[in-house]
Amino acid sequence: MGEVKWMQERGYGIMVHYLSNIKPEKEPGFQSWDEMTEAFPVKTFADEVERMGAGWVIFPFGQNSGKYCSYNSVLEDAVPGSCSKRDLMWEVAQELKRRDIRLIAYIPSEMDSNTEQLREKFGWDLDVEDKSVFQKKYQEVIREWAERFGTLLSGWWFDGCYNSWEKDFLRTQGWSNERFDYAEWKAAACAGNPEAVIAMCPGAEAMKYVFREQDYLAGEANTLNHRPESTLIDGMQWHCLVWLDCRWGHWEKAGKIEAPRFTDKEIWDFYDGCRRVKGGVTWNIGIYQDGRLAEDTVEQIVRLKNRLNGE
Repeated sequence: MGEVKWMQERGYGIMVHYLSNIKPEKEPGFQSWDEMTEAFPVKTFADEVERMGAGWVIFPFGQNSGKYCSYNSVLEDAVPGSCSKRDLMWEVAQELKRRDIRLIAYIPSEMDSNTEQLREKFGWDLDVEDKSVFQKKYQEVIREWAERFGTLLSGWWFDGCYNSWEKDFLRTQGWSNERFDYAEWKAAACAGNPEAVIAMCPGAEAMKYVFREQDYLAGEANTLNHRPESTLIDGMQWHCLVWLDCRWGHWEKAGKIEAPRFTDKEIWDFYDGCRRVKGGVTWNIGIYQDGRLAEDTVEQIVRLKNRLNGE
């Protein structure tokens, strides 16, 4: 809890929803998660991140499709084949470190819409409210990655920190954020790096904390309407995560990712307001199955970088 100096200094980062259910630009695309991850161009991806001037990347271990991009013995013992053969996250982490770009891991804090097999193995549906069986098992997953990656992970962005009755898209109801023992989640996530920072997300457009103890604001946003009045909000580093082209992920249908939905001026005005009070911003950029980023959006962020550099 408090200021996150490296986030203030680096200013902005990018996020990609690189998940097993995203689409290609052209059909037929890849037929399996292993094919997708094997083809991911790690160095080219890092080149683009560097060219955009991003200080960090939020990259997913996985979401709720039942597929993850890094080996984890707990997941594999539960459902063999959950993890890609290529340890993509590890390679991404190594490449970003070589370029002094920070890595934040994305993963949900729940399994409500995950596969039936994983829900069963992790006991998601066993208890309606406290999810104690699930959380104990799931923290083993988080801890294993945290210990193995160590300081390669600068932070975590936990999705799905919901009061279930507020979200009508959820499969089950009755559970809330009271299920969390934040100290236990923090201990698991920081097992390999005590300096790793934690954000827990209560949903889009909710610019508020789940726990006062968390380190930075998750800040999930659909608009550019959120401007910080100060660096800290309720004692946490202010941060906003906003999508720029496809709505979070390219998962509707094959084809070219939508053009950026904001003008360069809108992007500049928003970011300028954030950086004046040392607020961090993460731009969510569309990504194809083959790991290529949406070209028009990349160029928009390059123009932002150039303007910041006085070019």
